[in-house]
Amino acid sequence: MAAPIRFIHCADLHLGSRFVGISAEDPELGKKMIGSTFQALENIVNKANREAVDFVVFAGDIFDDKNETPYSRGYFADALSRINAPCYIAYGNHDYRRRWEDSIPLPPNAHVFGPVAETFYYPSGDTEPLVELVGVSHSKKETPENLTAHIRGSSDLFTIGVVHCDVNGPMDSKYSPVRSSEMYNNGVDYWALGHIHKAQIISEDPYMIYPGNTQGRDPGESGPRGAYLITIADDKVVKTEFFETQAVMWQDIEISIDEKMNLSAFIDEIVSKRVENALIRVIVTGSGPLNRDLRLDGDEIKDMIESTTGCRCTGLVVRTFPMMDLKERAQVGDFISTVIDMGSRMSLKTAPELVDIICTTTASNTYIRSVFESMGPDELRALADDAVKLILEHMIGGDDR
Repeated sequence: MAAPIRFIHCADLHLGSRFVGISAEDPELGKKMIGSTFQALENIVNKANREAVDFVVFAGDIFDDKNETPYSRGYFADALSRINAPCYIAYGNHDYRRRWEDSIPLPPNAHVFGPVAETFYYPSGDTEPLVELVGVSHSKKETPENLTAHIRGSSDLFTIGVVHCDVNGPMDSKYSPVRSSEMYNNGVDYWALGHIHKAQIISEDPYMIYPGNTQGRDPGESGPRGAYLITIADDKVVKTEFFETQAVMWQDIEISIDEKMNLSAFIDEIVSKRVENALIRVIVTGSGPLNRDLRLDGDEIKDMIESTTGCRCTGLVVRTFPMMDLKERAQVGDFISTVIDMGSRMSLKTAPELVDIICTTTASNTYIRSVFESMGPDELRALADDAVKLILEHMIGGDDR
């Protein structure tokens, strides 16, 4: 029996991401985040050499669109040269245009798939191949064509298909849309995919895997980020191991309050759940006395979270309710009832109607209106709902905050 073959499958490194918003707010943290995508690549290099893998597959979006610089290109080339194994690369929609490709070439162990489906063999040279890698790179930013349709495997070799595409997404996607049902019966044993930033195994026969991105770039990309270490034996995948690569983790911490939870217990629960040095976003649900404090003193509570946990708090998302039955209270017939009724009616408005209401009750301009117009209806309704609950807390509390 032949020795097992092991390889790393990664994608969506987005080297050179600028983290503009964070950098403007906190230059020191911004510098750390800019370095995080490169550190994630270092973690892949170290893993590849430590595990003595046979090869590494990069499934697109290695660079971040306009942010491909001589530094990011040179860093990637140097990193590949330090991997003691062949590297196979399919470019995606973010790195289809590579300005520094000629002046900063990749090392000899790098093999790049072209814009037409291309095949590489492992091992290469005079040795009888054990694996074939068939892949294709994006040649332009928008690719409505199904690129997987050009990939076919041989019956006598384990075939890895390498492509950056949108599997089971919208069929009008601009990034090579395809249904997983179209990716069977074409001789491919393992689909090494890129594009979706969340790790997921779509199928196990054949394997279709998104490793996700190697470093989260905003609060919406919370949790572990990484790549897969794959083991093949007897022409079958026998083991899939996800390993973390992120230098900085974005973490969502969900807390549900009740009538018994005070601020100390609230902070203690956050501390018990937080990952050390993570960028945390606290999402609060439920109902209790803390609803008032969270809505009226959110900035101070956010400061408490940061000082107690030692982590940067990127957001305090309050989805709690006042300690009252809103439907019952709406029947009283006073001004508070009117506010509750207004909130109920706002929840039935369309997105354009909500934008009109918001922009006629605020000091608005064209830019501000465009920001609200970019939001979805659920996000706009959530803003209106939060505004109603904040008004209720001011009215019910009776203080001057």
